[in-house]
Amino acid sequence: MILKKHIAYFFFTVALCYIISPWFFEKKLLFNELLSVCGLGMLAYKRFKIERSEITLLLILFLCLSAVHLIVSLWRMDSLYYYLRNSVIVYSVFSFFLGYFTWKYLPSFIAGIRRLLSFYIGFFLLVPVSRFLFERFGMSLLFSALIQKRNLKYALLFLMCLCFIYAVVYSSATIMVLFFCFGLLLIIPSYKALKQFTAIGFLFFLIFFVLIQPDLALMDTYYSVSNNEGIETVMRSNSLLALDASTTWRFVFWRQAIVDQFPLNIPGLGFGTPLFKYYPVYDPEKLSTLPYVMGAHNSYVYLFARLGILYLLLLAGTYRIIFKEYFYFKGYYYKTGFILLFWSFFSISVIAFFNPVLESPVYASAYWLLLGFLAKTIVSRKAATL
Repeated sequence: MILKKHIAYFFFTVALCYIISPWFFEKKLLFNELLSVCGLGMLAYKRFKIERSEITLLLILFLCLSAVHLIVSLWRMDSLYYYLRNSVIVYSVFSFFLGYFTWKYLPSFIAGIRRLLSFYIGFFLLVPVSRFLFERFGMSLLFSALIQKRNLKYALLFLMCLCFIYAVVYSSATIMVLFFCFGLLLIIPSYKALKQFTAIGFLFFLIFFVLIQPDLALMDTYYSVSNNEGIETVMRSNSLLALDASTTWRFVFWRQAIVDQFPLNIPGLGFGTPLFKYYPVYDPEKLSTLPYVMGAHNSYVYLFARLGILYLLLLAGTYRIIFKEYFYFKGYYYKTGFILLFWSFFSISVIAFFNPVLESPVYASAYWLLLGFLAKTIVSRKAATL
């Protein structure tokens, strides 16, 4: 007899393969879509009933907002193909319910695979072979699974060590940022301190972003799909922008999504509409698709452009709940071991800040699955501490 636990283990195995090698399991076998369909099926099995909580309410509001754009975009889209490509933003959300409803089986699954996962990560962390065997960003989501509850005292230091090695061996600036973020979690004492640090950091970045606008605007004059003159001119205009071409391209993307698309991005551009005018051309055959499907290398900026200012409010509300929960009830989560889920979700959140995640089937379900686990964890904590 197939038990519910075994079905959950099958879903977890699919998710594990998807996280380890999305470039195979998503590109060839469509595991993102499989997880999304399974999540929708799980929700239907539960008769579309779910416990009331702040995160689930915000998620439902996100789905309602997305549904409005799906409908309105039927009249605004340039092509049904691009409309469907952009809709990954919406259908991937259903992976949330897969995580939410199978949460109670997760600890035993992790305990059963921890030894094998430790050998796998330990080997490929030091011996980079192929991104098809060890994804360049996403494997950081699994680092927390290596830690047993009795070893949580020095867990953040352990995660920092893994991230540092990962960043160096796989030449990943994103993971180096994650290394520093875990370091911040070690030294920031409270939610209030986190808010102050975030506000100061955002203010400094905003000032910097405003100051470099004239430099980024040089793309309007010098950009061409046939050469790199545009980005090279931008880099020559400012010594900070000359440090790294990938980072400078990110600023160009963010400018287009935030500044160039204003005020259309306030209600949102919707799906199947062009977003970018300037982008690196790696494959001339895909040139016509890039304005529609190219990511902003910041999922939050990209979804803001597509879904509008209401999305940012929902996003801010979600992370406010999560960080308050993390700092106010840290002792409980350390005691139960579920602090590890917070760290995994923080990892995918940092990755989404510098890479296409929510708008890409290669990573989207991992984000929503972890948020589902985390939402159920918070609901469980509230029930246990009443």
